[in-house]
Amino acid sequence: MLMLSYLLRFQVTDEKQNSAKLTDLSVALLDADYPNVTQMLFLTSENKSMRLDWSAVKAIDPKRRKILVEDLNAAAECVPDEIRGDVLLKHDVLDALILDLLNRRTTRASDLLLEEQENFGLRLRAVDASFGAMVRRVSFGYYKRINEKELYDWKYVEFLRGDPSGVENGAGYRLRITRLPVGEIAQLASYVPYLHAAELLTLLPDPQAADVLETLPIERQVQIIEEFSEREAVKMFELMAPNLAADLIARLHTATMKRYLERLPKKKSERIINLLRYQEDTVGGVMTNDMIYASGDLTVAEAREKLREPLKEPDFVELVFVVDDETSRRLRGVISLRQLLIEDDDCRLEEVMHPFVQSLNPDDSAIDAAYRLAGTQLNAMPVTTAEEGKLVGVMTIDAAIPLITPATGGMQGVRIFS
Repeated sequence: MLMLSYLLRFQVTDEKQNSAKLTDLSVALLDADYPNVTQMLFLTSENKSMRLDWSAVKAIDPKRRKILVEDLNAAAECVPDEIRGDVLLKHDVLDALILDLLNRRTTRASDLLLEEQENFGLRLRAVDASFGAMVRRVSFGYYKRINEKELYDWKYVEFLRGDPSGVENGAGYRLRITRLPVGEIAQLASYVPYLHAAELLTLLPDPQAADVLETLPIERQVQIIEEFSEREAVKMFELMAPNLAADLIARLHTATMKRYLERLPKKKSERIINLLRYQEDTVGGVMTNDMIYASGDLTVAEAREKLREPLKEPDFVELVFVVDDETSRRLRGVISLRQLLIEDDDCRLEEVMHPFVQSLNPDDSAIDAAYRLAGTQLNAMPVTTAEEGKLVGVMTIDAAIPLITPATGGMQGVRIFS
């Protein structure tokens, strides 16, 4: 086993006794759980950065701290774009923030363990984040003790550099973080500095990133969205629930808010704008207007077919609200999704709906409504206008829980219907 801090003190020497100082090693992170070293970078006596394939190595001499190659003149000048697919261990990983996905912890990579393979090959095996690793680095390699119990298996590690733009620039990542549940990713994103959190979300597929963003505290959401490119930010707003997107976009600079709303699809933009009309402490300020509704004169079979596509979009699909017609949207009753699936095809919605529905007013106090919703033990309550009884939204238990429970750290609240 060789530690990177020790190996970086080696000289690269060829058969003609030409010599250069090793400066870094590159690996292709996505090739395997324990990626092989693919190239070495070194500095010539003319202070020129060069690179050479690791396959050129003929021997590794730890006693003399030398890496022997056939011909140093076979090296090519180090051009950053040409090693874009690989990751540099010293430049990118050493001292980076490490996510231990197995134990859900964060730490710093103080040193890296490289395991020797056949034909002088090396592969990245583990991260050393111990105090001993720091001593090893400052002692110029004289302290060589390795405590294997303090190593982090590279198979369960993701690293972050605090540079969200690095993801778009093609830098290699392991992408193991995508396998964790949304809530656990959100907890990790709450613990790390905000630039690392933005980088972490940029690694995720867009739908997963939007779910994580929704779960984070609003202050962290603002920090992250401000680090995103305009394209990334607009995509997040497009995928987020309208009420959560409205909460976030309302905290941005007015010019930025206007620009994002103009770039969003018209339907999503209109929903967010409608929600922005309400004060934050009202029901309208916490409700979502992305709900499922259908006209009462439809048969169950017609409603199933009509709602097939709309049901793919909202977070909350437990209830279908029955209205007079889709223009006036005057609330008449409610039917559960289960009931919609099991009722006879020929029955009309108005015949099988539950007509005695409690509703909220958009101008009601959000906290009072939250206690009311929790007290009735319902998953959600419709929100209607006082004058016409028009359905304008729905307040879910997701929105109620954070209002009536104390903040206890990382996340905004439990997302039941995400």
